[in-house]
Amino acid sequence: MKKIILILIGVYLIAFDGKVEPINEYDIKSAVSGRVVLANKNLEAKNLKNELVVKVDDYQNRVDLENLKTNAKLLEKEIKNQEEIVKRKNDIYQRYKNLKTKSKTSKDLKFFDYIASYNQLLSLKSQYSNTLANIKKLQDLINKKSIKISGYLYKLYTQKGDYLTPGKIVAKVYDISKQKIDIYVPIDFDIKNREVYINGKKSNFKIYKKWIVTDDNYITSYKVELIGNGLKFGDVVKVDLK
Repeated sequence: MKKIILILIGVYLIAFDGKVEPINEYDIKSAVSGRVVLANKNLEAKNLKNELVVKVDDYQNRVDLENLKTNAKLLEKEIKNQEEIVKRKNDIYQRYKNLKTKSKTSKDLKFFDYIASYNQLLSLKSQYSNTLANIKKLQDLINKKSIKISGYLYKLYTQKGDYLTPGKIVAKVYDISKQKIDIYVPIDFDIKNREVYINGKKSNFKIYKKWIVTDDNYITSYKVELIGNGLKFGDVVKVDLK
């Protein structure tokens, strides 16, 4: 009888305390420098989906972007015209080079004229490629000045008028799509094929991770992470692994 009782204790009465928390938390940091012109404090404590939370001044960037786009259009036209010039000069050179009535000097001049126009075309194309690259970089900078968040906005650390620098923390965000509970089990505790009971009831929580290095605080225990849903964030619950 004593052996049966001990087995039942080993199987059913292993319980641990754990706190219900969001599955992940993130510190959102600024990737750019600039003055904050918008900080939506009213979005704190809300679950967001790609919502604009902070905007950094991008007025001059947008002006520069429009100028670059205008330059790109002009370069496109110049390239088209220059391609026609190159074609015609090449045609002229091709006719000249086989004419016995034309001197070598005259042929060379036509060739150099063609090459000069071709090099000019290459230069325009290079300018155009650089302009497109600068447009892309500037657009990326502008995008980074509009900080959008998906998740539960717990805290916004900046306000209108602040000056941000790269790496400065802007907000703390939680992923509340799932919940996690961390428990600490004895080193020799076998978690294989165990079901998770919360406060005495079978739950939808599953064993997600088990560390194989002992915890810094619980030096004789391994950390185990449970993932599931349906509990209240912040509650401390009793977990049984049966």
